[in-house]
Amino acid sequence: MANDSNKTDESSLPDITRLARDGRRADPDATVVMPPSAAADSDPTVVLARPPEPEPKPEDTTPLALPAGFRLFEYRVDKVLGQGGFGITYLASDVNLNSRVAIKEYLPEQFACRTEDISVAPRTVTDGDFFERGLESYLVEARTLATFRHPNIVKVARFFEAHNTAYMVLEYEHGESLKKWWPRHKAMSEIDLLGLLAPLLDGLAVVHEAGFLHRDIKPDNIYVRDADGSLVLLDFGAARQVTKARSEEDNFVTPGYGPIEQYVLAEQGPWTDVYALGATLYWMICGKRPQQAPDRMVFPDPMVPALEMGKGRYSLEFLAAIDWALKPETQDRPRDIAEFREALFAAHPSIGNLQEALRAGEKGGGRIGQMLLHPGTWPLAVKMTIALVLTALTPMLIVAYYNYTSSVARVSAAELRNLEQLSSSVSGRLGQLMADSSGLALFLSRDPEFAALLQKPTEASKAKVLATLKDVVTANPDVQVATILNADGKALVSSYPGVAGGNFGYRQYFLEGIRGRRYATSIIVGATAGEPGVFFANPVKDSAGKVIGVVTLRVKGSSISSILEAAREESDRSAMLVDADGIIVHHTDKSQLYKSLVTLPADKAGEIVYDQRFRREKIDTVNMPDLAAAVTGAKARGYVDYRSTISGKEEIAGFAPVPGNEWTVVMTESREVFEKPLRRVLVNVITSVLLVGLVFLVLAVWFARKIVRPIESLTAAAHALKSADYDKANVPVTSSDEIGQFMRVFNTMIDVLRQRERELAAGGRGKRR
Repeated sequence: MANDSNKTDESSLPDITRLARDGRRADPDATVVMPPSAAADSDPTVVLARPPEPEPKPEDTTPLALPAGFRLFEYRVDKVLGQGGFGITYLASDVNLNSRVAIKEYLPEQFACRTEDISVAPRTVTDGDFFERGLESYLVEARTLATFRHPNIVKVARFFEAHNTAYMVLEYEHGESLKKWWPRHKAMSEIDLLGLLAPLLDGLAVVHEAGFLHRDIKPDNIYVRDADGSLVLLDFGAARQVTKARSEEDNFVTPGYGPIEQYVLAEQGPWTDVYALGATLYWMICGKRPQQAPDRMVFPDPMVPALEMGKGRYSLEFLAAIDWALKPETQDRPRDIAEFREALFAAHPSIGNLQEALRAGEKGGGRIGQMLLHPGTWPLAVKMTIALVLTALTPMLIVAYYNYTSSVARVSAAELRNLEQLSSSVSGRLGQLMADSSGLALFLSRDPEFAALLQKPTEASKAKVLATLKDVVTANPDVQVATILNADGKALVSSYPGVAGGNFGYRQYFLEGIRGRRYATSIIVGATAGEPGVFFANPVKDSAGKVIGVVTLRVKGSSISSILEAAREESDRSAMLVDADGIIVHHTDKSQLYKSLVTLPADKAGEIVYDQRFRREKIDTVNMPDLAAAVTGAKARGYVDYRSTISGKEEIAGFAPVPGNEWTVVMTESREVFEKPLRRVLVNVITSVLLVGLVFLVLAVWFARKIVRPIESLTAAAHALKSADYDKANVPVTSSDEIGQFMRVFNTMIDVLRQRERELAAGGRGKRR
């Protein structure tokens, strides 16, 4: 849009003038909303289509505003402060804090109404989409305002959803809109007006620096506080992030205050809010808003420039800045608030300089910073005090820190040994459980009834074996299932309902057993019981020693877990059991089950998922390589320090392998647990040192002043001597130390100089005689 040939075609723009002048709109500055077209248009000069005129709405039988006394959580509605096209603002009281707040309720009266149960609903089915999009924008406004902390931006205390709509709780301040306030103060001088605007510009700059645009700045949305007359920016309902795609939202625009890019699918940025600020200032100096942007996209521009409208009352620089901000084409305007501020304050640079100076002062002051970086410029008393305090306290702090670190090391070593011994004890108990279960499976495999069943299955033999298996399960609470499989892997008899008749020939434990080997699995999640457990398999042989079947026992995973959890005794410790692949098959925190300590190779992870060992679609990882390197496949007990990604803390662990198995028992504990008492001791020691230091500081200041005061007296006396004021050049001697001796010598020197000056004066008089 750099020249006339590229100007926006006026015929492609909506008739916003008619919409703004529509008699149904009471406020001529009301924000107009234009929903985006269904399909994105590559031509950025095409305006999004305006929706068709709404059908007549039925008269509401329920009042639109909430009644006085209505409770919204801890807030009581007192009265209506204002009502606009998009919602209602109430004055309310926080009954808990006994304070007043303002509450904004999202209720677009053109598209929504209040039902008999107080909730808000779209007026018609066709209004539903607009209502939901507006509600989402309203929540965006609340979240946006909650991120800003500036005295000239309205503050959001909280926001919440209720009654099928949303509410925003704002800090309540007495005042009125700029639109109402300005007509009584329009005689204000330019310099006073700039002083009023400066903080508001700072606040808007904060909004832009956070990556947001306001997009609806106008006199109605600027508030003037009664307390100090300062301005506050309100109503961020049209706000959005600069990076947000334009096609994802409705276009909000107030005719006269919104620039052309808010009517068409064009890039928006800080220059968009600069235009609205310029339009607001134009209204303030002219008494009327500018012509709406679409009507100005012609040559010549029909708007009368501010330079003409405000000539004689305001400086040319001030008026030129407003005209610059109101340039129809985006590239012709100031790019940000800083550029606009510089032009706006050009006739009164002292105001801008004062603002800059105040901001610089808030940042800490460069001179103080430079002095801190150059100790040679510090006063002598300060340097002496610091030196004395550091000399006294540094050895105490070093000793305290040394004692603390030594104590932590000793306690840590003891705790590591305790965890190692505990892990070893637990691994022994688990090893015993596994050995007993393996022995039981071996005993069953040698039962002649089992061989007879496998050689000649009959209902009678099945009944005998079933009774034996049930007796085994009843007598051994750790055993969950006992099954006998034939040479094909088919379950002939099982103590667990539903297992008999199933084929388990693909299972690893069966394949090992049918080859004549005793076998025990790691913990796996069974397909039938759906619970973790360990399978033991033993071959069953006939009288000739030929393998004719397999006996399997399934030991409950809960029995293994109970041994591990009993060892930690409900303390702050955690118990882990890690298998040969580095997968956590038991953890005190059940959400960590079946995760690997480090990322597994793709083939190994695929094998585990395919085998459905743990009934997981993938194997996640906790990513603790230090712990994994120490415990996975460990052959001897030990301990390790590592950082836990589960707790996010530094932890220690003792570990021990389970005899006869490829598991490793791991007992972990956060360093905070056993270091906490020592830290309390350290805090007490530091507190004592600081108290001693405070006493010593007072003594050091007193001592430093005793040293410096004579030097200050000598400095003052030297200045007096420079002015030949010998009476003031003498210094009082208050001590007999080296400084006192120096002061006596100095006084003697003053007396000698005084005497010589008298002699010179007397000699001069004698010559004149």
